[in-house]
Order: sequence, then C-alpha cells, then structure tokens
Amino acid sequence: MSTQEPPARARYSRVLSYSESRILLDAALAAAERIGVPASVAILDASREIVAFARQDFAPVLTGEVAIAKAFTSVSLRQESANLAVAADAGGAFSGLHHATQRSLATFGGGLPLFDGDNIIGAIGASGGSVDEDLTIANAALVAFEALGTDGADK
Repeated sequence: MSTQEPPARARYSRVLSYSESRILLDAALAAAERIGVPASVAILDASREIVAFARQDFAPVLTGEVAIAKAFTSVSLRQESANLAVAADAGGAFSGLHHATQRSLATFGGGLPLFDGDNIIGAIGASGGSVDEDLTIANAALVAFEALGTDGADK
C-alpha cells in the first residue's frame, strides 16, 4: 500500500496593515482620553514588530516600554498578557520565563491578541493606568479591530 502525502497548501494569514493599526491606535488613545489616563499604546503585527505606537502627553516614559512588552507577550503566546500571571509567578510552571527571552514579557493585563479566525495577526498593548484602565484602553482598540471585519474594511 502506498501512502500519498496531501498536496502542500500555502497557509494564508492576513497581514495587519498600517492603516488598520492607526484605526486601532486612535481608538485606544481616544479611550485613554475619555477615562483621563495618559497612556502609551503599541500595535504589533504577527512578526512581533511595531506597526503603530504612541505615547500621549504626560504618560510616564516607562509606559512605552511596558505597552510594547504587553503586546509582545500577547502576540507571542496567542493570548492575553494577564493569562501568564499565575504560570510565570514564583513557583509557577513557567516561573523564570522572562529570563528565557531577549525581549521583555509582561505578565499582567493590558495586552490583547488580534485574531483573523485561528490565525494571530497582531496584538495591542496599553499602559498608563491601573490594570483595569489599561484593559479599558486596549479593549477599545479590540472593538475597533472587530468593527473592521476579517478583510480589514469597515463593516
């Protein structure tokens, strides 16, 4: 009996464009203004590189680095950055994980993944307030992303 391998198929994954990223960034920044929290927001693509970034006036300088780390964690692990908190804590299954990477990981809320179906296409990271405030800011970007639809066009 001969076993044939199935024909190779190219895997399609939509690329997060700069124009889409700006829509997400603007939505997040508007949410930050609305709740009165100067923030930094980072939008990364699936390759874990920054597509759009902003640090609002009066947002502490460190918030930029933290926003990027939250988005990096989220896109790298395909889940919310907060989900890593227990596993990466001392004694957790992944304690010390942050020492295994060259780039910073964040193990608290404010990083959200962006999916097109099952494919990760990027992530949002927000930093500037409490974890709940950062999640509010990041969720505003997620809502804007969902409004774009899977082809990147406004619904």
